[in-house]
Amino acid sequence: MMKNIGLLSRVLIATALVWTVAVVDAAVVESPESPRKPGDTDTVMLPDDVPLELVWMPPGMYRRGAYADELDHLENELPQHEATLTRGFWMGKYVVTKAQWEAVMETTPWAGQWYVLDDPDSPAVYVSWDDAQAFIEKVNALTGRSFRLPTEAEWEYAARAGTTTRFYWGDDEDYSDMPDYAWFKDNAFDAGNHYAHVVGRKKPNPWGLYDMAGNVWEWCQDWYTFYPAVSLTDPTGPNEGENRVLRGGSWFFYGGFSRSARRDDYPPIAASYEFGFRVVHD
Repeated sequence: MMKNIGLLSRVLIATALVWTVAVVDAAVVESPESPRKPGDTDTVMLPDDVPLELVWMPPGMYRRGAYADELDHLENELPQHEATLTRGFWMGKYVVTKAQWEAVMETTPWAGQWYVLDDPDSPAVYVSWDDAQAFIEKVNALTGRSFRLPTEAEWEYAARAGTTTRFYWGDDEDYSDMPDYAWFKDNAFDAGNHYAHVVGRKKPNPWGLYDMAGNVWEWCQDWYTFYPAVSLTDPTGPNEGENRVLRGGSWFFYGGFSRSARRDDYPPIAASYEFGFRVVHD
């Protein structure tokens, strides 16, 4: 769990329960049956002609977690280990927005809450892991697709997009490049903009995904646990637990929270102005 989260954030969460890119050493494996390449796109139309844009993530292998001397790393990001994903998947180009949520769910869980931007193209916030599951169940019924939350391994693989540095734009140890790529404490909270920003306004990662660093923490499918010291294939986390994984950092916290290896966890009923999600399907 986030050990140094601000007291105000904790209180509000409780109330709401009502990365030069580094040389690539990840292996991207293209199936001979599939001509898809990283960055290929697809669009699914939701009710009211609201688009849900998706980007193809190829199968491959990468090193998950922080390298041993990574600046700002935490023990729960170690040991770094090989993770292999044997199947490609489509991932949301952006986190789910308010417009998409309303089109599917016909509700506004952020209404009347703290720190919310009234813009349909900003992230749907104040949604718990359980709420995300309800959205996915309904969007699957509407579209005939099999959407789900990304596994934690899929999320980090997609965020890194073949890179090996702290962020997908580089190590950026002084955070001087970060404002071009992410909403975080320096250019959001400290600038007086106390909310998750409109999606897609910063530079994407090498595979065409936006806001994989900062803006909102994103729910993953997995129950939270510490990493094993072994290589893994298609990891999905433990079968049970108390907290679900969140990834990506947010507009509320300093840059180190948005590193590609950074992990957090909260109960699946938790909802906050910092929490959102994006969907995937195979």
